[in-house]
Parts: sequence; C-alpha cells; structure tokens
Amino acid sequence: MVGFDEDLDQMMDILTGDESNLQILSVVGMGGIGKTTIARHIFSNPSIVSHFDLHAWVTISQQYSVHEILLGLIKDNKVVEGEGEQLTGCNVDELGLRLYQILFGRRYLIVMDDMWSIEVWHAIQRFFPDNDNGCRILVTTRLSNVADDFHSCTPHRLPLLDEVQSWSLFCDKVFGCPLELEEIGKTIVRNCGGLPLAIAAISGLLAKSSRTVEYWESVANDTYEALNMGGDEFCFEILSLSYRHLPVHLKPCFLYMAIYPEDSNIKISTLVQLWVAEGIVKPIRYRSLEEVAEDNLKDLIDRNLIQIRDYGSRNNIKSCTIHDLLRELCLKEAQKEKFLCVATIHSLNRHPRSINDMRRLIVQRRIILLNSNEVEFQQQVFDAMNSASCTRSLICYDSECRSTNLPVGSRLLRVIGTGNVYSLEEILQLVNLRYIHFEDWLFRYQLDNLESLSLPWNLQTVNFAGTLSTTPKSLPAEIWEMPHLRHLKTGQEDFYLPDPPSTNSKNGRRDMFGLKNLQTLYKIRDFRCTDEVLRRIPNLKKLGITYMPFSDGFEWDYYEVHNLAHLHNLESFTLHSLTLPQNLCFPRSLKKLTLKRCQVPWGYLTVVGSLPHLEALNLIDEAAMGREWNPVEGQFLKLKSLRIADTDLEEWVADSSHFPNLEKLELSFLSHLKEIPYDIGEIGTLRSISLVLCSSSANASAEMIQEEQQQLGNSDLQVRISLEVNIEV
Repeated sequence: MVGFDEDLDQMMDILTGDESNLQILSVVGMGGIGKTTIARHIFSNPSIVSHFDLHAWVTISQQYSVHEILLGLIKDNKVVEGEGEQLTGCNVDELGLRLYQILFGRRYLIVMDDMWSIEVWHAIQRFFPDNDNGCRILVTTRLSNVADDFHSCTPHRLPLLDEVQSWSLFCDKVFGCPLELEEIGKTIVRNCGGLPLAIAAISGLLAKSSRTVEYWESVANDTYEALNMGGDEFCFEILSLSYRHLPVHLKPCFLYMAIYPEDSNIKISTLVQLWVAEGIVKPIRYRSLEEVAEDNLKDLIDRNLIQIRDYGSRNNIKSCTIHDLLRELCLKEAQKEKFLCVATIHSLNRHPRSINDMRRLIVQRRIILLNSNEVEFQQQVFDAMNSASCTRSLICYDSECRSTNLPVGSRLLRVIGTGNVYSLEEILQLVNLRYIHFEDWLFRYQLDNLESLSLPWNLQTVNFAGTLSTTPKSLPAEIWEMPHLRHLKTGQEDFYLPDPPSTNSKNGRRDMFGLKNLQTLYKIRDFRCTDEVLRRIPNLKKLGITYMPFSDGFEWDYYEVHNLAHLHNLESFTLHSLTLPQNLCFPRSLKKLTLKRCQVPWGYLTVVGSLPHLEALNLIDEAAMGREWNPVEGQFLKLKSLRIADTDLEEWVADSSHFPNLEKLELSFLSHLKEIPYDIGEIGTLRSISLVLCSSSANASAEMIQEEQQQLGNSDLQVRISLEVNIEV
C-alpha cells in the first residue's frame, strides 16, 4: 500500500462514518494505478470487517451478466452454506429478491470492482435496500463519467505516485537497490511515470535479473522510450519489457494466462494440470512436472506478472488472477506468436481465417450475446475448426451451444475443456487426448455408458467433477493400463474404481500395470485398499473416498482400509462414511484431512492429532459427535486450519497450547456450542475466526476474544459472524 495511506484513511472514514443512509463511494483512476489493491485492503481490514454485518465482493468487467453479478453476491455473502449453487437456475428477479432479503435490515458493505458502465448499476440498484443504518457500496472504475453518475459521495480519484513514493515501492519490490545502481534505478522509476503497476512489473523484472550497470542502463533506455510514447501505449510498452525479458521457459506459461476471461479467479490446481498436459512445462530431474509448474507460477508471481487471489487451508496458493492490462499483453503476444487464439463472435466475423494456424483455440461466448447469435457463432467455430489443422487444444467458456459432432479438424486434439458441446463417445476416440474437463451438469446423461467406453492411452487428467451421475457406475477397467494418468477426479461420489486385472507371467516375468504417475484420485466410492491396488498407485498425493457401510453385503474387511497407511506420499485425504472401522490407520504423511459423516467420538481425534505433518483438519456433517471435546496437549502441533461443521458439540475445553500454530478457525452450524475457549485467542498465529449459524453464546464469545485481543494490541485477528436468514425465494 505504498503511497496510499492517506487515500486509505479518507475512504475508511467515509465507509464507517455517521451518515446513516446508503452511501456509494466510487474510486476512479487509470488502469494499473491500484484501485483494486486499495479496495481489497479496505475489504479485509479488521475494523471494516467488524463494522459491517455482511460483506460481499463482485467483479463487473467490460462484459457482464446481471445474473452472474447477483449470483456472485449471494455466494460471497455465505449466509447459507451452498445456497449459491442451489439458486443457479433462478432468473434475475428471483436472484435479486433473494439478495434483497439477505441484505434487508443488515449493515452491509458491497464492493463492485472494475465497473465500465453505469447501466449495470441501473439494472441492479433496486436490489440493494437502504436500511438507514450505514450501509455502503464501494465501486472501482477507470471512467470518470461512471464515477460521477452515482450522485452520492464525491468520487475518490487516485493520484499517480510521486517520486518518493515511487522509489519506496520500487525498493520494496526489488528487495533493495545496491548503492552503485541507485541513480540508474531512480531514472528507471521516473520513467514509469508514477504508475504502480508499471513500477511493480519493472521491479519484478530487475529483482530476477543481473544486477549490473550495463543491464540496468539498457532497461532505463527501454523505459525512457516507452515514456515518450505517452497515453495508453506508455504503460503497455513498460509491461511488454517484462515479457520480453522473461526466461524462455516462462514465456509460454505467461502467454497461457490469456485463455481465461477477464478478471477470472484462476484455480491453481487446474492451471498447473493444463500446463503439464499442454507440454509447456519442461521436466527437471527428481521433480514432478507439477512441482516444476508450481515453481514457474511462483516465479511469475515474484515478477509481479500474476497476482495471488486466495490461499488454501495450508497457506498454499489456491487461486490467482492477472491484471487486465497484463492479460491484454498476453492476448496480443499470443496472437502474434500464433500461440493461441481467443475466438469471439466479433473476431470470427472480422477474421474468419484467424484461427487456421493456431495451436490453441479458446471460445469465449459471453452470456450477454443475443440468442439469435448463438447458432451462428457455433457454426462459425465449427467451420473454422474444420480448417484448423494445427489446433491441438479446445477450451470453451460460457458455452451453451447445442450438442454437435466434433469438427473434422479436431481429430488431433490433446486438450478439451468444455461443457456439453460434444459427445463423450466421440471425444474419447481422440487418440492423442491428454486432458478432459467437463463441468456442465447436463453432461451426466453421457456418463451412463462410461464403463463400456475406451479411454485414450495418453490421458493425463480426467475431470468429471462438475457432473452428476444418474446411477452409481464403474469406471472402465482399462484405466489400470494408462501409465500417463496423473489426475482422476469425478463428481458426486457415484463412481467405482474396478479391481485391477490379475497379473500374468510371460516368459517367467511377472507383469503388472502400474499408475506410478497418478497423484489425484478423488471421490471414489467403496475403494478397495488391497495390497495389489496400493502397489499400483505408490505416488498418490490426494485421495477422496466414500463408503456406504449400510448397503447390502457391506463388510469392512473386504475393503482392507488398514492398508491406507502404506500410501507414504499421501498429503490430502477426504473420507465420507457413516462409520469408521477400528483398524483404520491414517498415513503419517498427511497434511490435510477431511472427515464427513463418520460420527466418531471426540476422543478418537487423538489418533488424528498425533499425525506429525497435519496442517488442515475439516470435520463436516457429524464427523465427530458427543457433548464434550478435550484435546490432548502435545498434539495438533502443526495444525494451521481447523473447520468444524454441523455437530452436537457443547463443551470445548482447550487453550493456546493445544493448537500452537493455528491460523484459521471456522465453525458452522454449531447450535449447541456454549462458547469458544477464550484461551484460543492467545494463540500468536491466529488470524481469523469465522462463525456461520452458530449459537448466540458462541458468537458472543468470539466477539469477546476479539475485543480482548484488541485491548492487548492485537488488531490483526478478524472475527466474522454470519446469521441464518429464514426466508425462501
């Protein structure tokens, strides 16, 4: 927040001021000046969090959908667990009514980031009640006329940084500046014109480059030429320098970010799997391709070309985003280098042959297109694909096209990420296919004959996580004969993994197919943990299993779950079962454990607490039952995140020695819990306590913990409390 302290204070005063009527504060400034950065600091500030009852963030962008905006606000409020997914099929008026009901009577803060048109506000403003209790809406925009049209608070115009502020930001990002380079460094900073994004990009470049006078002088000359361009071209040229100076192995990783729509929240696990499947990650000895990809991602983050959006329960990077201006750079360079093409109805109208020699085709048909254009757009893509003999990747976003046959030109596809556009049977005939990802629930009807289909031998990632199955079914048996398989993820826990084929002897040699590259096996039903199975998946890192022990003929001995302890590389384990067998033994390598419906007594958690590397524990839907929990001292030594949801717990006896490294505590649907142990607040690492639909006494204890910590000078602890709203649409 270098250079924004005064702006931050002014905006905080307005947002928490005495004006009781609904106030709309707009923050306006050029692209890259720091509007979103300052909005995020305000949004997460502990005093803001405690001042407002409800908080929600939505990004608008140039192409917007009123439906998606309203749905995003409902999801972000998190008043009722999973409510956003349940309301996906509602129309705009129904979503607006639900949002109004959630906000009514509450003091709320809504952030609308990156607004390009006042029309979007006119379309949704009726859904924001003025509760006369200090509600606020914060809007960020590049356009002064949009900011002026709100007629509420005076727009806050962010200035460019002065020389002192610019130099401070530069030194912070470049990790200090050697004395012999200081004058050249100051010249470079002046050439960035006080624009934070440009300074961050250049400092990220220099932080990773040779610290010699000659190199820094060449950068100074380049930035001076960019400054002389003036206008929008100035910033774009500065950012282009960062791309041109990237190491060769990072350039395709950066260009690949152009596949995502503007302002996307990019899931890291999916991005890494795509990089690997596309072959743009180069192998390094003794490291998996995923580890190399994660290193590349961190390098791009260190260079300030990608921004971290959210962290996971173990402080791992969960999602990221890319600034609009940097995404425009990706698009321009990717098109020029024929790396990929983002096809829209407008681009295909103007340049119908623009994708003929592109290796990757990204289809982004936004919801705002008129229905009359949908068939025309799909036909254009279909025709273009027929002549695009070089295309190896097809990724569709916001696709609602009718099902059709695959174009002739797609037979050599290696990557498919799409909805229900093409038939599964045709897709699985693509012999070079490495990556398949379906998220559309309509796709479930194609899974009914999955067991009888053949899977391409080269498949690395199979993701059916967003689909539903009409009945439980088995995956194809030949899945055990796919040595390249790295990630298998299914939806709704309705898929069985068949037993591996028996081993044969040929010429006295024992043959056994193995999945040594398999790292993810998620949501498998009634998984058999036999020695034969586990020998074939020795490098598994993430496993999710569901057992139905009350089904006919169910016997725990048949599943041999005690063998799970032999998965020595397993880091994340999710178990959904109505009971637990007595001989279940967790691998000591576990870093994340999720138990669901297991109904174990709280005393059983001593088994879990002794796991030496456990960093995240989720106890969901009656995972543990009983009136009282007394953790054992000396356990949970590395636990960072603890989530407890939907159980009958009343008394929880603990102090700071029981969870010495806890950072995040989430409690949901604990209507019987009397209070959170007060000594929990004394854990030095604790940063957040979140309560959803808990008892009033538990909520009060959380507020008292925060108040006590503030009195002791700990202002970093955030407490969020969400209350139930018993209103239906």
